[in-house]
Amino acid sequence: MNSLNQNEVSVTNFGVKFTPASLAIQNYDAMVEQTKAIAAKYANLMITERTLKAAKQSRADLRKFRGAIEDKRKEVRREYAKPYDDFKDKVDALTSIIDQAIAPIDEGVKGLEERQRQEREEAVRQEIKTITESRGLVPDDIQYDQHWENKSLSSIERTRQIAAAADFVKSQKEKHEADRNAIAHYAKALDVDAGGWLGMVDQGVEMTDVMARMDNYAEQQKQEATNEKQCQEAQAAIDALHQKKVGEHVVDTETGEVMDAVPDKYSYVIEVSATPYEMAALTAYMTENGMSWAVK
Repeated sequence: MNSLNQNEVSVTNFGVKFTPASLAIQNYDAMVEQTKAIAAKYANLMITERTLKAAKQSRADLRKFRGAIEDKRKEVRREYAKPYDDFKDKVDALTSIIDQAIAPIDEGVKGLEERQRQEREEAVRQEIKTITESRGLVPDDIQYDQHWENKSLSSIERTRQIAAAADFVKSQKEKHEADRNAIAHYAKALDVDAGGWLGMVDQGVEMTDVMARMDNYAEQQKQEATNEKQCQEAQAAIDALHQKKVGEHVVDTETGEVMDAVPDKYSYVIEVSATPYEMAALTAYMTENGMSWAVK
């Protein structure tokens, strides 16, 4: 393969015949004085409704004078730039020849580097597959790090980093599964449905926090059940005060409604939670309706 020898081509061989140009304005000092005089003529011009038209004309005259000076500058610059423009065209022709030689080399270098990168990526992905499978994981379980493709990274260090990433994911999965099992057992102990609490664990809420919320929920449910039971018992005692046995039927003493037929009698052992007043009313009701009862 041919290589470029710095002794063969050098910018020191790139000779340029260059004569610095000189630009000078003829009678410049006189032009300065004339310009100052024109500017001074219009200085401190008072603008009124009476002088507005003249002021606009003065502004137009000054702009025209300034434009003429700028036009001369542009005309000179075009002429002054012609030698450089011609020089640039010739330099561009030279660099174009070099660019044509660079292009296929550059394409070849980039193509080879891309193939090498793909080979490194394939090697990394294969190593990820081997390491994750050895831990009961799949490659998608760990986040791919482009840094693992760097040529400067040794294979030993790359393996260490991939293994560390896989071990971290495995430990997180094991912790998550252990947390789920603990919540499921705790829900069973509290006699509550585990579904919603497991969902909180899946969303990343700490197990201790979930358990604390479960305790609060279970206590609330227990209190609501107790309150409901007490309300039902109190209502039954109150209803008993307004019921009386008439023949084979139980009649509501307030509405006269027949509640039900008197069924066959059985012996029951019950535990009643009531105030002394409610208990007295209940025993009076049972006596009045021909029920036998005893306090043990």
